Amino acid sequence: MCNLYANMTSQQAMRQLFDVRPEHDLLGNSRPQAALFPDAQAPIVRIDDEGNRTLMHARWGWNKAKFGWVTNIRNLGGWPWKYVIQEQSQRCLVPASSFSEYHPTEKITGKTGKPVKAAAWFRLTGDEPRRPFAFAGFSRRWNWEKDGLRKKSDEDLVESDTPTLAMAFMTTEPNEVVAPIHPKAMPVILRTPEEFEQWLHGSPEEAAELQRPLPDDALEIAFVGEKEDHT
Repeated sequence: MCNLYANMTSQQAMRQLFDVRPEHDLLGNSRPQAALFPDAQAPIVRIDDEGNRTLMHARWGWNKAKFGWVTNIRNLGGWPWKYVIQEQSQRCLVPASSFSEYHPTEKITGKTGKPVKAAAWFRLTGDEPRRPFAFAGFSRRWNWEKDGLRKKSDEDLVESDTPTLAMAFMTTEPNEVVAPIHPKAMPVILRTPEEFEQWLHGSPEEAAELQRPLPDDALEIAFVGEKEDHT
């Protein structure tokens, strides 16, 4: 499953692409992120209580699992996702510029000097080095009392009752570009204003229609190597 992606898109470009007004940008001074791992704080676009598209931060991981975080969503007919997709307020866009799956055979030298799996980075095709897009995501309020600490250093957030959002995004079957690297799944990628609108405001059935692999000619491998994508 995709547990590493990058978002090198500027804040201004995100506002423009996702039709977010400056007054509804709550990111503060957001910097490009060359490597986002589970529990990282990342930008999302969601609809606020007044119907405005809002840029804000969420932490990647819907809930804790036995071996990490639930970061990806596949079975929309199972619990709890069949209920989550029905709630437009819980759908969000997750801005990205590339995503990664570990290569099944290629290795690089790790920090300890030992060989580790290389990352295969995927990008949209086109003239731009990393054309921005969005994952079809879900978000929810993290309940400190019910859900517990995400990590020990969050104790100050609990004491101050600081609101924290959790997010995850959908996956689907891989296309022919991703399948040789990761045959089980790929993220659901949205590229157009029409798709953004369909995901955020469509009926549950219309939103679920977007759970399909990207066309093969729309995606390519950017490079295989380090676990960061600065381009």
